[in-house]
Amino acid sequence: MLLFASLPLKTLLLSFLVRVNDIDKHLDMRLVLRLRQDTELFSATANFSKPLPVFIYENEGKMFMSTYFPKQTDRNDMSLLLRKFEADEKEDSFVTTTRINNVKDLAIIRKLLDLPSMTLNRADISSGFLNVYARFHSCNLDEVSHILSEYTSDRANSRVEWLGPSPGIIQIMDLINSQYPISLVTYEISDDDNSPHSLSKAGNVLVEVKGADSESEFSSILYADPWEMDRLPEGTTKISPDERVHSFTFSNRFLGMVRDRSNRAHIIRMRFFVKPLNGKLEVSTFLPTSQVYEYYSILYDVARLEKNSIVVKYLMPYSSDLWDFI
Repeated sequence: MLLFASLPLKTLLLSFLVRVNDIDKHLDMRLVLRLRQDTELFSATANFSKPLPVFIYENEGKMFMSTYFPKQTDRNDMSLLLRKFEADEKEDSFVTTTRINNVKDLAIIRKLLDLPSMTLNRADISSGFLNVYARFHSCNLDEVSHILSEYTSDRANSRVEWLGPSPGIIQIMDLINSQYPISLVTYEISDDDNSPHSLSKAGNVLVEVKGADSESEFSSILYADPWEMDRLPEGTTKISPDERVHSFTFSNRFLGMVRDRSNRAHIIRMRFFVKPLNGKLEVSTFLPTSQVYEYYSILYDVARLEKNSIVVKYLMPYSSDLWDFI
């Protein structure tokens, strides 16, 4: 008690905030799906040794994907491939956009992502397959198995690469960073929601946004300890029996505009965390290092347009040290 009493109040409060490493394995299952695409792009990249990051999005009811090629490569055929698929040049990469034609199997994947705890981590291309990586809570395992029975009926084009215990967010991010460099951008904004659903009025919680869809709201996983139940915002629904994992949907105009602009710019956001902090929202986003400049440019553009103050707290390459403070 004497030790705590000697600490400043702000330091004491921050020491009890939920961090990502506190909820590392709360979604205790991992799912990796492989989806074959019969397109020229998949044929042309079938022998690429390293995974290529992919951003999947919807436009006018059709599904597309943007594939990112590194500027630094030892492949002699890269220039020809980039010209063939009319790739656009970005800050540190080239990106080409193509239609996803395996609509049936992709629709089944969307059914999985609609489950309460299913959270999309990322997607990439390797060896002629589109790979989709997700995490979920084991209480949804029955529903996952039922949907997978439908998915695997397409034996020629669909694969379940992994279904089992999750190694946790931290180990997954370590793996991604070993394949291509990623970075963290953390910033604070005001919460424009004054309703009982307001996230900034919640207690000591951490929210993980499920994916980068184009709807006006953010479907999320809310992590909280059982003793925080009385302080959770309205609309929170329990997912796990131990009351640590919940389903929650929130709105924020600023974040909605950032998401829409990032989607149009085809910026990959691998993980997206939000926590209430002193009446504001602290947002932490992981993305490829090659897209950091474009992303923070969007942040400042939206802040100027909306006359919304933004405080960028961290803009740094990935390392194990960052888990000490987000």
